Amino acid sequence: MIIMNQKNPFLSSTLAVLLLLIATTQSYAFNYTISFTASGVTTSVGNVQVQNLTKGTTATVPDGNTLILTDLTAVDELIANNAGIQITQNASTGSYTLTFYTSQAGSTQVAAYAIDGRKVVGRTAHLEAGDNSFELSLPTGMYILRVSGTGCAYSTKLQSRGSTATQAEVKFMSNKKVEAFAPQKSKTTATGVTTMSYSAGDQLLYTATSGTYIASVSDEPTGSNTTNFNFSTIPTSAIPAGTFTMGSPETEVNRYSEETQHQVTLTAFRMSKYEITNAQYAAFLNAKSIGRNGLYAAGAYPTQALIYATSLWGLTYIGTQWVPVTGSENAPVNCVTWYGATEYATYIGGTLPTEAQWEYACRAGTTTPFNTGDFLTNLQANYNWAYPYNNRTNNVSTYPGKPQTVGTYAANAYGLYDMHGNVIEWCADWRGTYPITAQNNPTGAATGSARVVRGGCWYDYARDCRSACTSGTYPYFYFNSLGFRVVLVP
Repeated sequence: MIIMNQKNPFLSSTLAVLLLLIATTQSYAFNYTISFTASGVTTSVGNVQVQNLTKGTTATVPDGNTLILTDLTAVDELIANNAGIQITQNASTGSYTLTFYTSQAGSTQVAAYAIDGRKVVGRTAHLEAGDNSFELSLPTGMYILRVSGTGCAYSTKLQSRGSTATQAEVKFMSNKKVEAFAPQKSKTTATGVTTMSYSAGDQLLYTATSGTYIASVSDEPTGSNTTNFNFSTIPTSAIPAGTFTMGSPETEVNRYSEETQHQVTLTAFRMSKYEITNAQYAAFLNAKSIGRNGLYAAGAYPTQALIYATSLWGLTYIGTQWVPVTGSENAPVNCVTWYGATEYATYIGGTLPTEAQWEYACRAGTTTPFNTGDFLTNLQANYNWAYPYNNRTNNVSTYPGKPQTVGTYAANAYGLYDMHGNVIEWCADWRGTYPITAQNNPTGAATGSARVVRGGCWYDYARDCRSACTSGTYPYFYFNSLGFRVVLVP
């Protein structure tokens, strides 16, 4: 593997054996297109149920998937009792107390979704009739709250402001018996014909649900709208906005000269918890009917191969399908080019991480060589354990010798797995010289010949798995040590 600095043994290593991705009949991402004009009429289109939309509604969905749209009254935020649901904020912590009325005892789920549709947190509990209170801790941002159960159904938007939370949590607090019935806000409608009245200029919020994912779209009642819904079952972690020092100090052992320190400020984003697996990538290849040559004629790079088949720990091509090598279904995809990684990210509605996003997420608030501290042990990452960092010693020196199942080792403070080792990961940036001035949401060099790769791999020395270690390779290259993960907007 050709890596664009002096440090890495990829270039001459005989270990860079070609691998490939797996195929499966399971689809991990669904794309929906809905065109509609709001008018208060319910209709059905194929296997898609649409409530409160006109008979002119059109939808395209994969066979066997169901999309349901239901109406919500637009509510920017709730600050007082409002028809059966109340939200108050704790000024000192920024957490919220959510109280809602349920007419009868039974199982109820309380969940918060990011505005892009990903489920941030959820809790199911058996509740008694009356007013039930939950504590919500949500990082700063916009959310959709849903309460659904035996005796209640509520939906509303919530703007979380001034929160100190870095991870979303929901906890049951208390139940209070209430004699009088409290009307419900935005009660979920049963399947069937429903009607709505619109006032000129009113805004409606529609949500599309598919399993545990939702997507939202604002709609003008007298206008037409077309929206694309993209649901993905890729688990993600919320990465908060912040400022950090990118690069390494000159005193860091085994650093490289290109790791010039500079301040970087990033807005919030979401990152896949795990490296994309063989199974996930095979589902994409088969959904797009990518053939043995790996070319995607309808993609952004029709002349560039996305991936190359291998009989080791990746994907093989059998008949007309990409199939994972047995036992490697949940190992990280490898032998994928930068073009292949980018096309997959686009497919699920995301991007590759910028190099700055990658290092910020890897560090997870740390300033040490690794997010595990000053040392990376054989119990913390998949790398060449015979060569630990800074002359330290591992308890075991015989390393696995191949990519491991994603999530084999503990996650960092942001809930991300395998940021050190396993497979090197593609980033979006062209490789170039770091700036010395402070940057906001940097995207790397304007042009170049190599794309950035990060994180080190299963046969790298520990020094090359450091948080600040940066490298690069040509975007059309592929190796059995090179994979990726994805970023989505919050």
